[in-house]
Amino acid sequence: MGATRRCMVIVGVLFALFLSSTSAQSCSKYKFAGNKVFSTCSDLPYLNSNLHWMYSPSSQSLEIAFRCMGTSSSRWVSWAINPTSQGMVGSQALVAFQKSDGTMRAYTSPIKGYQTRLQEGDLSFPVSDLSAIYLNNEMIIFATLKLQNSSSTLNQVWQEGPLSYDSPGMHPTTGHNVQSMGTLNLLSGESKTTAGASSSKLNCPGNPSTSAQSCSKYKFAGNKVFSTCSDLPYLNSYLHWTYSPSSQSLEIAFRCMGTSSSRWVSWAINPTSQGMVGSQSLVAFQKSDGTMRAYTSPIKGYQTRLQEGDLSFPVSDLSAIYSNNEMIIFATLKLQNSSSTLNQVWQEGPLSNDSPGMHPTTGPNVQSMGTLNLLSGESKTTAGASSSKLKSKNIHGVLNAVSWGILMPLGAIIARYVKEFPLADPAWFYLHVTCQLSAFILGVAGFGTGLHLGSQSPGVAYAVHRGLGIAVFTLALVQVSALFIRPKKDHKWRSYWNYYHYLVGYGILGISIANIFKGLDILSPAKIWKRAYIGILVTLASLALLLEVIVWFLKRRKRSAGADRSSHGTNETV
Repeated sequence: MGATRRCMVIVGVLFALFLSSTSAQSCSKYKFAGNKVFSTCSDLPYLNSNLHWMYSPSSQSLEIAFRCMGTSSSRWVSWAINPTSQGMVGSQALVAFQKSDGTMRAYTSPIKGYQTRLQEGDLSFPVSDLSAIYLNNEMIIFATLKLQNSSSTLNQVWQEGPLSYDSPGMHPTTGHNVQSMGTLNLLSGESKTTAGASSSKLNCPGNPSTSAQSCSKYKFAGNKVFSTCSDLPYLNSYLHWTYSPSSQSLEIAFRCMGTSSSRWVSWAINPTSQGMVGSQSLVAFQKSDGTMRAYTSPIKGYQTRLQEGDLSFPVSDLSAIYSNNEMIIFATLKLQNSSSTLNQVWQEGPLSNDSPGMHPTTGPNVQSMGTLNLLSGESKTTAGASSSKLKSKNIHGVLNAVSWGILMPLGAIIARYVKEFPLADPAWFYLHVTCQLSAFILGVAGFGTGLHLGSQSPGVAYAVHRGLGIAVFTLALVQVSALFIRPKKDHKWRSYWNYYHYLVGYGILGISIANIFKGLDILSPAKIWKRAYIGILVTLASLALLLEVIVWFLKRRKRSAGADRSSHGTNETV
């Protein structure tokens, strides 16, 4: 029973870590550096943001930390209080971004109109201890505010947008960017959004920034006209097209608004399945010399850097333009499928030295996919299916990392070293078997989720990862089966069985660890998970080395004691 508990504790801890990482980024579980603690927090409903705070009603002092996750160093973030009304105008904002030299800039900005460029200025209340940090695609603003209103309920606004030459650019005026406001009760922690009222205000006559952003009202330069268009629900994007069913010719214009010259955009068709992998994409960005680059890129894996390559269908007239924080891709596609419904994916992300960088893996960036009917114009998103598949991938990864990558090596260490201690016999054997069988059971579950993921993704193949996984499962099955034909200690075949057992066991360990790192490269989780697994391996290796030294010392002392007894017996005989 004790052996089972030890192994299950390891499994439980790792599953708890996994569940904490997939808990929709709950602010209550976040740990600040330096053990900094806030008494209350709120998971804000838009823009992957959280607010943490400490409020003193007597002094009306409000200490806050505003976090925006899944952002990049080419974006700015902001959190604000509006003392006079709900909405953007009149807000007293805290703004932060990372400058091109790598340093952080944090400052205050009173919002006086919709066309603001977030100019620096004093707020209507004192602000102290203002600072910001950026790490692992997360930006945090810290500040202490001295409120002037005795009410514990305030109007809050939060925002993020693109940078242009170390200056905040215009944020998108559709989607989540115009929904990110509401009321907050500092005592109860209750927050409410006011997106409906805000949207109504934005669409009132006379507002210079209100064009309702409908694709049907957009006018292209040169009187270029498309027969149909769709307002895409995420990333402030739109698709315009003209489709000829007879020739299967599709002329498109993909527009991404509220972006900057330090971002790339992409629109793609996936001929084989829904999702990113297998997509045939059109990519565009503005190079550092001001010229535009537009090219095609087939997406073969989650670690893609959008390398240039031919698509599975012909593409002509490919070009792109960038103006007024809007990027547009034009192209004509020759489709190969007679169906008028296609799977589309669209995306945007940061540039690094004129090369596309990794886009965020949370929020709208993982929801920007769906189906599109070219004849009716009807579009549907498939974000729910994508989220479910991502959860299955995470479960697959955790099961295999815990089983083959942690419990198996731990069981091997027990068999190799703990049995050398006389007091541990026969407990070491039962502990070893319990760990290995637990690992095998979890490994079977992980192997099953892998097969299920493969069946859900026709046309998507990770040949090396799949081959190594099959090899590990097959060897483990043989290893477990061999337990039933294990000879007794004094049997003449026992030594051969031991050689086989060691050889297959160490083979499983080597292949498993290599395949876990291969899986981490495919899944691309936060860097902390890869570092955590490396830390676990280093810990297990250090433990093995320490036990190796101890066992060597014990054996040497035992041999010395045996030699002394032999020498003493010889002298007596003489």
